[in-house]
Amino acid sequence: MPATAALPDPQGSPDGLAAFHQRLLAIRLDPQIKGLALRYAGSPDLAEDALQGAYCGVARLKHPEEIENLRAYFCKALVHEVYRERGQLGAALVEDFVRVAETRQAAAGCHPGSPRPVDDAVCASLQAQAWLQLLADERDRLQAAVPARSDDPGRYRAVIYAAAGQVLRDGINSAPSEADSNPAFRAAYPEYFDQPGALPDTCYQRFRRARTDVRALLQAVVSPDELS
Repeated sequence: MPATAALPDPQGSPDGLAAFHQRLLAIRLDPQIKGLALRYAGSPDLAEDALQGAYCGVARLKHPEEIENLRAYFCKALVHEVYRERGQLGAALVEDFVRVAETRQAAAGCHPGSPRPVDDAVCASLQAQAWLQLLADERDRLQAAVPARSDDPGRYRAVIYAAAGQVLRDGINSAPSEADSNPAFRAAYPEYFDQPGALPDTCYQRFRRARTDVRALLQAVVSPDELS
């Protein structure tokens, strides 16, 4: 993917702002970008919603002239918007944990933020380790609390627990997680999530409920107070 040339300063002239919006709209309408949205979203309607959400979000940036690669920045915003639209916990945990740790950049692909004090970094690291330790220590209890949704409840619960653990680790590493995505669930438990002969709506409901179960399990480990 070729690098995008430096943008004119939208803050410096109306022409610069118009040029920025034109280039952004061209990226939003690019068939390759639409294909990327569809691959992540899994449905045309959700893909279109995510495209529009990402477009509006990037268009509202106060300093778009700082973006070094507008296409790459839009793709990152698009993927995040898909996660947000689908209500996946992975993206939410990424945002919340990064905010807690104060390592988020002022804008993705732009200037890194100022270094955190050492004691803040240590506290964030210790909190992350505490979450992971609690997840491991409470494995049996957490798995038992997962609803028995399939003919093999033990396997379903193990899949949900594993997905929750990976979402948490990805969030701690400030990375969008695929662990609670449809492909990940299919790969982990194809007999249930990719059952031959199952109606599309049935599969959709299974994916939706699985993500709900992942969210509930993680919320038992990471309380809202700890993310505020």
